[in-house]
Amino acid sequence: MEATRVQGTRKPERRRGVMQMTAVGAIAAALVVAGGATAFASTVSTAATAAPSSPPSATASTCLPAGHDDVWPVWTDGRPGRDPGVTVWHDAHGWHVRVTHNTLHDRVFSGEIRTTGELVDVHAVKLERDDSLAVGAGGHTLLFRFNNHGGSDGFDFGTHCAPFIGLGFSSDGHVVPTSRISIGKTARHPADDPFVITRRA
Repeated sequence: MEATRVQGTRKPERRRGVMQMTAVGAIAAALVVAGGATAFASTVSTAATAAPSSPPSATASTCLPAGHDDVWPVWTDGRPGRDPGVTVWHDAHGWHVRVTHNTLHDRVFSGEIRTTGELVDVHAVKLERDDSLAVGAGGHTLLFRFNNHGGSDGFDFGTHCAPFIGLGFSSDGHVVPTSRISIGKTARHPADDPFVITRRA
């Protein structure tokens, strides 16, 4: 099955829905993260092993009572300032990822987000004709590829029954340096790319 592409013009924070995909493997083949795929799988596998309960699908053991939203570390809250590279943050509306760069030439950003819970309410933001964003079967995986022209491309998503999220990013086929990944209003950098953010409760 071909990846569903989300098309749009560059307008302020316009969102488009994203259809769920059943053929994650086909999408992953089109979204090359050079040198990062094995490391990403290893990083997420380690997080799953370390988690007290990390089943292959969302179950009551990883869900908060009464359908409450997942609770994430405070340092992920608030939008970072504009930095070339990748910005990631969390707020009352969920998770947000944006990519941009400062050069005159186009740059291709791609990446993957994984969890043993669910990635829900995924919306593309300010994408263009050749950009793609897709969610895998069960909502456990999100894959993207953006041809960035210097503006801001990205997506928003929520989580359900997710003990952690694993994130990995590349730019023009190279793993994004951690100094170019900013998380939360304090623009915290991860120790590695890919990396894992673990739920607080």
